[in-house]
Amino acid sequence: MASVAASPMAAQAEALVPMTRLKLTVVQFVTSLGEYRNWDALGGEFDVAADGSINVPSLGPISIANMSADQLGSEIATRLQTKLGLLEKPDATVQVVQYPPVYVAGDVTTPGEFAYRPGMSVIQALAMAGGERRMDMERGLSETIRLETDLLGYESDIVRLQARLARLKAEFTHESAIEFPVVLDPLDPVIAEILEQEKRIFAAHGNEMARQKTGLIDLDALYEAEIDALGQKLAAVDEQITRTEQQVVSIRELVAKGSATASRLSDIERELANLRSERLDIVISTMTARENLNHSQRELAKIEDEQQSETARSLQEEQGKLEKILQQQAATRRMLVKSVETDNNLVLAGQIQTTLAYAIVRQKGEEVITLSATETSQLQPGDLIKVTLVEAPARPSDTAMAPAQ
Repeated sequence: MASVAASPMAAQAEALVPMTRLKLTVVQFVTSLGEYRNWDALGGEFDVAADGSINVPSLGPISIANMSADQLGSEIATRLQTKLGLLEKPDATVQVVQYPPVYVAGDVTTPGEFAYRPGMSVIQALAMAGGERRMDMERGLSETIRLETDLLGYESDIVRLQARLARLKAEFTHESAIEFPVVLDPLDPVIAEILEQEKRIFAAHGNEMARQKTGLIDLDALYEAEIDALGQKLAAVDEQITRTEQQVVSIRELVAKGSATASRLSDIERELANLRSERLDIVISTMTARENLNHSQRELAKIEDEQQSETARSLQEEQGKLEKILQQQAATRRMLVKSVETDNNLVLAGQIQTTLAYAIVRQKGEEVITLSATETSQLQPGDLIKVTLVEAPARPSDTAMAPAQ
């Protein structure tokens, strides 16, 4: 790779290159009028084409190879004088409006394109690109700490979910106690507190269910006692009805023989009707009590079913949460391993002495050349500066000397 010194590059910095925007101003002094007159039709802004030429009205393409702005202005004035047959050359001034940018790539903080300024050096372009890319050790360590914190949070969540699942399984199968997984060490104070919380929840749920069931069972007993009492009352009324019916038959026979009055028969028949009405009320009350008993028994079955359904739903949800957190935990562990490897690389890199190497990639006609450079090397518009971080050669003072024998 060819090299380029600082001073020759500075001398070439005035040369015009493709993509440069130029402003052309043409004026002529009119002797008869004693004043300058602008040739606006010929002036204006022009971009240097990729082939290194500009197209000036009435003159056509003009190659600017190795020309400066002043040289181009003189060339345009000469061509105008020749083409128009003027006794004196007009004044043609060329100004650079905008240079092509320079590009910085490689081991820099913010690679990209930057505006070119005449006399720009490699170190100035490096400063515009943010300087040497630094290894962000602090950021890497912060990421490692964050991942470690996430893992601790996942471990806590997993313990809580495992304890909760054990409690839900015990509730679903109507166990008298919770059987926790062996991985949950009850000697650990944090885990012990979590297990104790689940035990208290288990006991509270069991007490609530028992209270509801006891209330309904007691209500069933009341309804059954009511039904039994109504049955006994019905039996007594039936016995009275039987005796009253026998009396009605006897009194009818006596009335027929003239031994009893019709009013006596009417009283007995009225008493029989009242007993039959009372019997009907007892039957209706018994049916109502039986319906209430059936409703109470259905309520008891309902709360048991609802408790089973709710427990089953909670089991599915908590199991899904546990599986998701286990996946997140595994992914975080993999990320932590990579982060630690990166931290180790950053530490290792921080112990190695490094320096920057520069190369300039330049378009020269149709050829692209690469030149080695230093910080003071001068740039041309359109240059690409490649910055590479390399290990610095060891200095003699850095090399440990063996002790004399």
